[in-house]
Amino acid sequence: MSAPARCAAAHQDDPVPCEGPHDAVRVVDQHGAEVGACVHHGARLYASLIAPRVYPGSVDGAAIEVYQRARALPPFPWTEGR
Repeated sequence: MSAPARCAAAHQDDPVPCEGPHDAVRVVDQHGAEVGACVHHGARLYASLIAPRVYPGSVDGAAIEVYQRARALPPFPWTEGR
């Protein structure tokens, strides 16, 4: 059995599974490119971008949750300890 699909914001080197729906939020980079994300990977991506924005998706309150979590994360948190 293969692993379940992950949201579009999950980095290929980030082994952690998604948390919630894959379209909980939309994360937009400084150039306007956007991607749907679960709360967990949305926060990790947001923490890794320059001048990102996060918008609501399918989960009420998820954009605020992503923003709050990202404030406590370093950029590229999946590389910590390497």
